[in-house]
Amino acid sequence: MKVNLLYFLLFIVSLFGQNLLFAQAAKKIPADKQRSVQWKPEKGQYYFSHSLVYDYENKAKKSKGTIRIYLDPISGAMCFLKDSSFRQKGNSFDFIIGFPNGKYTYYGVDGAGKKIRISETISEVKPDAETQLQRKEDFATYCLPTANKRSAFGLESMEYNLGYATADTKDKIWLAKTPFSAYPVYGLEFVESAVSLPVSFDYMHLLDADRLITEFDSKDTFFKLVHFGRHPYTAVTKGYQESKLND
Repeated sequence: MKVNLLYFLLFIVSLFGQNLLFAQAAKKIPADKQRSVQWKPEKGQYYFSHSLVYDYENKAKKSKGTIRIYLDPISGAMCFLKDSSFRQKGNSFDFIIGFPNGKYTYYGVDGAGKKIRISETISEVKPDAETQLQRKEDFATYCLPTANKRSAFGLESMEYNLGYATADTKDKIWLAKTPFSAYPVYGLEFVESAVSLPVSFDYMHLLDADRLITEFDSKDTFFKLVHFGRHPYTAVTKGYQESKLND
């Protein structure tokens, strides 16, 4: 009984300590002047004022490059362009817009050259209470903070040693608390359509929505946030006809 109580207390202390590190709320990013004019979803137009830029290396596949993800800091929506972020198979999608609530819409052309849009919603971004508790427990267990911190692009990042239940390997991961949800990036791993980023951001099971990976370094994969700031992009969705996911 005493041993179990000791383990429980150690877990609570660890969890409290890591939450304390992220206790300070991230500063909100104000809307720029163009958003009130350009953000018109009802008219088929989405405005993204900022972008996240990552350099990456997929060591296993011997590939490297840059990923750019456009962001609307107000709604948390993100835009992924074919030429600068995702890889694909099958349908030719030009861009994807993802939202913090798990909705993704893909815009492209079908085999006949018709402009189509396909939507789906993933449930993983809205876990139940038990799953949320398990995530916090796993984070406290497998993400052990080091003393290293750094600031870049207005984000304060902290380094962790990331361990795994099934291996002795430890990777390096840097996390920043953000005023927007990172789940549109992490959730792209769960979509049914054949698209993916060139490196995996599959850490929704471990990270809260406001924890953005700013660097990850493992035996097979490396990626690092090399820019975050204003880089406006307007996605025009007018003219794309609704289509079903499996058409």
